[in-house]
Amino acid sequence: MRPIGKLLFVLAGAQIVSLLAVLVINPVPAAAQGRGGGSPAPAGPVPRTPDGKPNLTGRWNGSAGPIAHTNLIEEHTGGFGINAGKSLIIDPPDGLIPYQPWAPAERNRRRDDANGYEDPVGHCEFYDIGRIHSFAQEIMYSGNTVIINANQHITRVVDMTRREHLPEGIRLWLGDPIGRWEGDTLVVDSTNFNDKTRMAIGGDFHGAEAQIVERFTMVDANTLNWTMTIDNPKVFTRPWTMTSGKPMARVEAPGGDFDDEDTCHEGNVDLVHLKNVYDQARGINSQAR
Repeated sequence: MRPIGKLLFVLAGAQIVSLLAVLVINPVPAAAQGRGGGSPAPAGPVPRTPDGKPNLTGRWNGSAGPIAHTNLIEEHTGGFGINAGKSLIIDPPDGLIPYQPWAPAERNRRRDDANGYEDPVGHCEFYDIGRIHSFAQEIMYSGNTVIINANQHITRVVDMTRREHLPEGIRLWLGDPIGRWEGDTLVVDSTNFNDKTRMAIGGDFHGAEAQIVERFTMVDANTLNWTMTIDNPKVFTRPWTMTSGKPMARVEAPGGDFDDEDTCHEGNVDLVHLKNVYDQARGINSQAR
C-alpha cells in the first residue's frame, strides 16, 4: 500500500467542506431508508423511459466515505486526516495504474508537497471526470442529451446522437462527451482533454490524448454500477478500468434541491499556504511581491 505524504493532508483541507456537505446532504441512500430507520424498502425493477431504455434520472452517490479516494485512487493507508482506502482499480487485477516507465516520476512530482499549488481544484477550477466519483451526481434527460451534474457545478451535456468528436484542436476541461446505448448500459465516450486536471490529489493523470469510456448500468431502481476505462498509450502501457468506492446508490437531497451553494473561492486560506510553499521551494519571496 502507498504511504500518504503531507501534501495530501494540506490539499485535503481544501476539499473537506465539499465532501462533508455531500455527506450531510445525503446521510442515507434512499434505498436504505425504511420506516423508522428499519429495513430498506424494496428497490423495485429498473425504471424505463417510453422508448424502453433504463431511466437513470435521479441523484446518485458512490462515495465510500470522506477524504479517501479523492486523494489516492490506488490502495493506500490512512494518515494525516485521510481515511485508508482500497484500490478503485478493477483492471488490471493488481489494482495499480499501468503507467509508462516515465510517468510515475511526473505523478510523484505533482504529489510533492512543494507542487500542491499546481492542483487546479485549489483554485476552484474543474475537477477531473475521474475525480468526481467521490461526490453525488445527478443524471437528467433533455431531448437527445443526457445531463450529468456533479460537485461545484460541474455539468456535462452528453449528446446521444453525435458520433464524431470535436476537432483535435479543441481542448476542454471535461473533454468532449458523446453517448450511446449498449443494451441497457449508458456508454459515455470522452476525448479532447486539456491536460490541466488531476485524477486525484495524489497527482495521478491521464494526459490530453486520453480516451475515457464510462459505463452506467442500473442493477435495480436504486442501484447504479459505474465504471471508467482510460486509454492513452503515451501515458499508460494498457487500458485500465476503475469504479466507484461502492455501487452508486440513489440519494435524495432535502427539498429536492441538488445545486447546493458552492463555497470554493480563491481567497481560501489553504490556497495561500500552498502558494507560500510553492514559492519557497523555488526561492521566491512571496512577501516581497
